[in-house]
Amino acid sequence: MISVHPKLTINAAFLQEIKDDNLRLYGLLDHLRACWLVNDPDVFRPEWFTELICDLRDQIAMHFALENAFGYFEKPVTSDPLLSAEAQRLLDQHEELYLQICSIAEGAEELLYPEFEEADYSRQVDLFKEFYKAFQAHESAEFDLMMNVFLKQQKESRPLVSMDQETGFCGR
Repeated sequence: MISVHPKLTINAAFLQEIKDDNLRLYGLLDHLRACWLVNDPDVFRPEWFTELICDLRDQIAMHFALENAFGYFEKPVTSDPLLSAEAQRLLDQHEELYLQICSIAEGAEELLYPEFEEADYSRQVDLFKEFYKAFQAHESAEFDLMMNVFLKQQKESRPLVSMDQETGFCGR
């Protein structure tokens, strides 16, 4: 069967390094998570929400750009069809998630002018909560993919041993 998609894989080490180094992104997510825990515009001011959500949008853009450039790559030497399909699915999610956070940021900016509506603020907070869950699921799936690729690479580069050596039989 001919695949319509090019073979795709990830560089698990680079992808993990990108995730480990993006402390600003995860800090923003934690700060914004507080907005639905409190969900009171008198406590967590809409101006703060808007500023944080716009910063998050920019961080997500950078995060996905780095992952796309250094974490995913086409035409690997060897390819596992299942891992390749999962890598493609996750790579495609980058655009969906980015567009989702852009929409939330635009809505948050519109909240402030001309007149603040508490119901609209609550709606934006709910939309962010949905985004947060989708982003966490995406990150978790990328972690699972990294582990699967790592285990496959480890298994393939394992030294060849005889069946006797593997079971501990010395053959005396």
